Amino acid sequence: MSCAKLLDLSEDVLIYLFAFLSVPEILCIRQTCRLLSETTNQSIVWISAWETQIFRKGYPFPNLNIENMSRSELEQRTRHAYRLAQKWLHEYPNSTNYRDPTHTPLSSLLPHRDIYWVVSPSIPITDVRFIRSVRHPSSGAQSNIIMEESILVLSVSKGIWSVLTIWEVPLTLHGNDNAGPRKCTDWSPKGGIFTGLCLNHEDNAEADLAVSLVCEGRHEIDLFNISDAGELLQICIIPSVPLRANVSEEDTLHLQTMRPMKPMNLSGHVLAMSDDTASTVIYNWKSGAFAVLEHEEDEAGVWKHDHVILVVFAYKSILVVRARSLHLFPEPELCLAVPSSSDSSVGLPVYPPIASHTFGWVDGVSVVPIYPNPSDRSQPGILKLLVRLQSDNPWMANEHSLDLYELWLNPDFSATAEHAQANEADSPTLSAPSSTATPYSFPPTYTSRVTSTRGSLRCTDLLLGKCGTAIWVKPGERATHGLLTSDVYYAYFARTFGGIAGAESTAMDADVDGKAAETLVAGTFPGPLNPEDNVRTRKIYKNALNNWTALDYDEAIGRVVLGDAAGGVRILQL
Repeated sequence: MSCAKLLDLSEDVLIYLFAFLSVPEILCIRQTCRLLSETTNQSIVWISAWETQIFRKGYPFPNLNIENMSRSELEQRTRHAYRLAQKWLHEYPNSTNYRDPTHTPLSSLLPHRDIYWVVSPSIPITDVRFIRSVRHPSSGAQSNIIMEESILVLSVSKGIWSVLTIWEVPLTLHGNDNAGPRKCTDWSPKGGIFTGLCLNHEDNAEADLAVSLVCEGRHEIDLFNISDAGELLQICIIPSVPLRANVSEEDTLHLQTMRPMKPMNLSGHVLAMSDDTASTVIYNWKSGAFAVLEHEEDEAGVWKHDHVILVVFAYKSILVVRARSLHLFPEPELCLAVPSSSDSSVGLPVYPPIASHTFGWVDGVSVVPIYPNPSDRSQPGILKLLVRLQSDNPWMANEHSLDLYELWLNPDFSATAEHAQANEADSPTLSAPSSTATPYSFPPTYTSRVTSTRGSLRCTDLLLGKCGTAIWVKPGERATHGLLTSDVYYAYFARTFGGIAGAESTAMDADVDGKAAETLVAGTFPGPLNPEDNVRTRKIYKNALNNWTALDYDEAIGRVVLGDAAGGVRILQL
């Protein structure tokens, strides 16, 4: 159909036809004439493009209400989501930068933007997180789709004491000309050491950040609101163990024996905090109501703590992931006071696990809920778990793996089982209830495996997205070093070849393929971005210094942030 015949059609018919076109085809049509350009600038065109090209296909997209977006913002986000999905789906790249036959080189997935800055020289970054995107009014015309947007990034440095800093980083979805990061605020209680933190990713949340710290022998958890300007506004301070004055003497002793906790999950007014042994407290910081989730402690003599890694608010349950155990607890009823045998005291609401499993010792775990309808999170969905096992045996084979598991909904779970859980809460014991009371079927089902390299890592984080993409750090191969660590290896070359320059030159010659460098790896598991049955992995960034310490990943936008031991933060836009 020629352009002239298109112009003879009514606007409604044109808009209907555009619903069958891909995003690049709509942009090509826009360039033909003014009338078609004006037609493609209508909101209905991009609502349809978002629904057919992004939403129905399950591609990554920010968890935002498109009804609250302007036409220009919706178009920009739809175009960005389409391009990002095509990068993940691209199969036959021309890049030959990487010669590892076990990885598919993907030139289109290599970061097209790299922003690096130093927070504090030589002071290691211990944590780094994306907070949220912040939009600024555009100075351009209404038809200009270029959107001014920044992201707020949190970094934690640990020197003599800990320092938490909020940064605003201009990083629009289009273009490369961005100003450098701006320091918004920092927080560093004198003598305080941070032991943990978590962010609330709900929109318009009253509390955005929870930080646990120990200062002068005092343990506490501070709650903050983070403004769009990056300012930290303290809300309240809560004890790291929620003590109550009117509980029974036995329960008071039970609470006092709990170890100080760190925040693990923050949703609305509910904070989940855990210790590194056996207890998790679900606490409503607004009302003071709480419940305790507790499993049996490790056997005496175990040399390594079963430290907490994740706490996930799942369907009718709470999943607590630790270094060598996985426990599913019933959804607790938070209580201010529970009647006990004495009128002057209250019982402690303690819930035992309803299902348990162990993978052995793990280095890292990532858990994501997969909803059948992404726009309706009230409907239950499965849980996907990406697990990297830990190996302390230096004589094992060099190969290692990351395994993907799934927790499926239990078809036997019913309203009767829910009622039984409520009855068990009245007289809790540490004996596990029947498996029919579990919302999920245990044990987790193994589905996929990714081959990796065994080696030491400072950053053991791995992040799995809802669309099946994942980011992790792969250690460098140790063949060039033997059993020597990197610092001993390079110190030897420095003494042998006279200085650091000679060491670096010789080390690079010995590592022609860059195999000794740790690598940022992107994986795609079977799903909307990988129609195949096998897992596809790509090396997307190398770090010859092997000093990455922290990692965060935003699948919806395709951004990665890394912290290193030299005090630097790096943002990569895929």
